[in-house]
Amino acid sequence: MAIFAIHYTYPDDTTEMLKVRPEHREWLTGQPGLLVAGMYQAGHDEVSEGELTDEDPANGALIVYEGESIDEVTSVFDNDPYWQNGFVLRRVVREWNPPLGAWVADATKSPA
Repeated sequence: MAIFAIHYTYPDDTTEMLKVRPEHREWLTGQPGLLVAGMYQAGHDEVSEGELTDEDPANGALIVYEGESIDEVTSVFDNDPYWQNGFVLRRVVREWNPPLGAWVADATKSPA
């Protein structure tokens, strides 16, 4: 099993999206590979370089998920009610196998 970081970008106006939130959360909590998920908190982000522009969406979320492959994870998340209802403007699914911390994917590669 591998660990994947999934980044969602949402529209600036989330009024309609929040009507689907209960269905989205029920679906998400029913996924056996879910490690953690949540919307980014409102406020100012620390950005190491560059300035935010009007094109940078203010709303997004991070989901950490354990799965077999990027194709399998993408296929699973095609069933997310937010995705199916068009509330995810952009989705990035990236394999992320951290060598340190509680979610170490392969302890034999950990420097500890």
